[in-house]
Amino acid sequence: MANERAINNTAKTIALSATVVSPHVFNGQRAVIILQNTSLAGEIISIATLGEAVKGQGIVLNPGDKFAASKDAGYKPSNEQITAIATVATATLSIYEEIDI
Repeated sequence: MANERAINNTAKTIALSATVVSPHVFNGQRAVIILQNTSLAGEIISIATLGEAVKGQGIVLNPGDKFAASKDAGYKPSNEQITAIATVATATLSIYEEIDI
């Protein structure tokens, strides 16, 4: 059983090539992941939890959309690396995650 929970709360600019938004979790278990497209002008962000993000595939977030997974809600968030790609060079993705370590 985990004794501590590490918290990451940040934002990243997502561009036209795949970007790592959260690395693979090796020593722990991702307990919560929330990804929100906080862009304001029509930028679309595509998320991949396995492999490299591809525009229009995987989890597609329009401005204001979010994806959330939590073990408390009955889901088991993936420990795999999470990547994102955008339809423009200046999309913004807010990232919140909790990792049991």
